[in-house]
Amino acid sequence: MTRALIALFLILGQFSVAAAPRRRAVRHPSAPVAPAAIVTAARQTIEAAMAAGIPAVQIAVSHRGEVIYSEAFGMTDRESATAATPRSVLQTASLTKQFTAALILRLAERGALTLDDPIDKYVPELDMGGATITLRHLLTHTSGVKGLPLNPYSPVTREQAIMSINGQPLEFTPGSAYSYSNNGYRLLGYAIESITGRSFTDLVQSELVLPLGLVDTGVCGTYNLPLPEGYGLVQGTWKRMQPLHMSVAFAAGSLCSTASDLARWAHLLATGRVILPASYTSMTTPSPVAPYGLGLGLLTLQGHPGVSHAGGIDGFLAFLFYFPDKDIAVAVLTNAYPAPADSSQGIGLAVAKAALGSL
Repeated sequence: MTRALIALFLILGQFSVAAAPRRRAVRHPSAPVAPAAIVTAARQTIEAAMAAGIPAVQIAVSHRGEVIYSEAFGMTDRESATAATPRSVLQTASLTKQFTAALILRLAERGALTLDDPIDKYVPELDMGGATITLRHLLTHTSGVKGLPLNPYSPVTREQAIMSINGQPLEFTPGSAYSYSNNGYRLLGYAIESITGRSFTDLVQSELVLPLGLVDTGVCGTYNLPLPEGYGLVQGTWKRMQPLHMSVAFAAGSLCSTASDLARWAHLLATGRVILPASYTSMTTPSPVAPYGLGLGLLTLQGHPGVSHAGGIDGFLAFLFYFPDKDIAVAVLTNAYPAPADSSQGIGLAVAKAALGSL
């Protein structure tokens, strides 16, 4: 096609702030005019983020599936002075988990699995000492799976990743508590590959990206998508970050996208274009032990129920909100992590509040 997670957070060239480039916003030429409150909230919060040194911010708002606001600010690459645009592909980190959960639910709809199947049915080389860990436990981060750390910058095989988990004690009895686990989502990715006989990368492309027209979305560094460079504030100095290897991020955090594609994705996911309505209901039903569904965090903002997820990987932060009662999505991507607190979530919250109040 044309162009259509320092350490892992996924949910895991030096310069000074004084040398930060002057802000430059690039508006998508076909974007409709958004309510002034949305534009003002975006620009004010992004101005503060960029004053703190964030190299680039990309933001989009969709309403009823149409992207009504899309802007990009700053530079995707300071060294080459490359201006950010609404089509600049950035890493989404743990927002990948929504896509992984959607693939699992699609397989459930086709009768290839059930969410209460044990993971070792599909990943038989996994040895958790007799504990029963289901796909649902993994999806809701209630599995208790930990694992030894992996080298985030070198390729990792399925065998190596599973060996890092085997023999490690569980944090708790599966289903009894919540603990965010990237390893859990890696296991889900291996299950998907076992069931389908195809790679996670190819399934994202053929099952989600192409049918939905998400032309700037996919596993970073594949299908003509670049592996973008990111920056981080390390001991008070902004530095270019070494990118994590996507085989480590895998089904927990390997996707790249744009804010516009993500805003559209949130709408498509919620409105029956990706999974059946009953599946989305299960996706947005909280587990008994945490406000987290299947790959989605649950929240209420200004009285409106919503779903959200954060993403963080060396060099990048991301946040995505969706409010089904108003069919509003807000996506924010930055090329900065570690970074000043709330550089993506804070922007997204401000814009979401403005959108809920004006649409």
